[in-house]
Amino acid sequence: MIKSLCFYFPYYEDSGVPVLFYRMANKVAQGRRDLIVYVIDYENGAMARNLLPLSNLKLIVFEKNMKVSVPKDSVLIMQTFVPYYWPEELELSNEQRLFFWNLHPQNLIPSLLPIPFLRELPMNNFGIYQFTSVFYKRLFSNLRAYVKLLLDTDSLYFMDKSNLDFTSKYLFIDIENQHYLPVPAVSSEIDVISNEDFLLGEIIHIGWVGRLCDFKSYILVYAINKISEIATRFKDKKFVYHIVGDGPYLEYIKNNIKLSATVSVIFHGSLPHDKLDDFVNNNFDIVTAMGTSALEGAKLGKPTILLDFIFKEVKKDYKFRMLYNTKEFDLAHLITESDYEAGNDSLFGIINEILSDYSLHSNRSLEYFRSNHSIENVSDMLIKKALNSKLVFSMINPSVLKKGIMLRMYNKVRKLEN
Repeated sequence: MIKSLCFYFPYYEDSGVPVLFYRMANKVAQGRRDLIVYVIDYENGAMARNLLPLSNLKLIVFEKNMKVSVPKDSVLIMQTFVPYYWPEELELSNEQRLFFWNLHPQNLIPSLLPIPFLRELPMNNFGIYQFTSVFYKRLFSNLRAYVKLLLDTDSLYFMDKSNLDFTSKYLFIDIENQHYLPVPAVSSEIDVISNEDFLLGEIIHIGWVGRLCDFKSYILVYAINKISEIATRFKDKKFVYHIVGDGPYLEYIKNNIKLSATVSVIFHGSLPHDKLDDFVNNNFDIVTAMGTSALEGAKLGKPTILLDFIFKEVKKDYKFRMLYNTKEFDLAHLITESDYEAGNDSLFGIINEILSDYSLHSNRSLEYFRSNHSIENVSDMLIKKALNSKLVFSMINPSVLKKGIMLRMYNKVRKLEN
């Protein structure tokens, strides 16, 4: 009989997955004292540092290149990954129950070009990806069989439709059963800014929260430049764009944004998660974000505009949308032609509506969060779905866990690069 859940994600930085996992571990342990909750992490890892002092919440210390065992009668909860990168440190019995949460569109997608300056090319051009995949027929056959096994055993859930659709498209597989487990954010006590107070201000504070990496930065630059383009249409208003986050594309952003007398940008760097709520609540009027960062704004009653991701510069007219208008838990998807509309005025329309009735859009954003992404609801869903998983380790074909010749070559190239 299953008596425990075990979260696995050894990582030092306070980034998306370890933060999600320690929050879920804490919440499950608090709400279900009949379950023992284990966390496998470095002794001073992100999850380990943030565990609550509960008798049914226990840390299993992870050490690089050292075997670590998962407790018997537990369900091992992991983020999805391509199976040939199975953690070598994990020592699993054949009967070990498994549960996977797909938290990034590319988690189950193989890298096809083992050349540093070409690595992202297939992701930017699906035609190139399709052509290159011809040389990996056995790999794709194995991956499709693996994903089908996970789906048939109720052990694979996607955070949103974007993740599911991306996996389906890039593995050339039809996923009929749409298994969703949305990502949560921790609720916060808030004071929603009144419409009257908001309208009295001359300066509109727009904020971004998120890592400044390739697929996030292009749309962020586009959004800032679009604000600069439309700012003069808002009489007696100035805009300050606050950027909370750091990453390799910081200089790219600084070099490509267009500022003006009515639009300025402030770079705040990264903030600890325990400081984020206060900062967003006190400094942002409107939030622009993707993924779980969008929820950090919505849970505080900030009108939240979703931004989708892309691996190249945005050169067409992107259609903006409010978080509360998204479908099937979609917190960001890969931008395609359907996300463009020539000459659209969506960002001006959205901001104009927010200025006209701030309280309405504040409350709608908050209600969307409470109905779909509160940690109370999601933790209950996770417990039910994880305990219902029928996948055990012995069901996985050993061949799918092995790297092929091309993949071994790819890894050698990456080691040389580093």
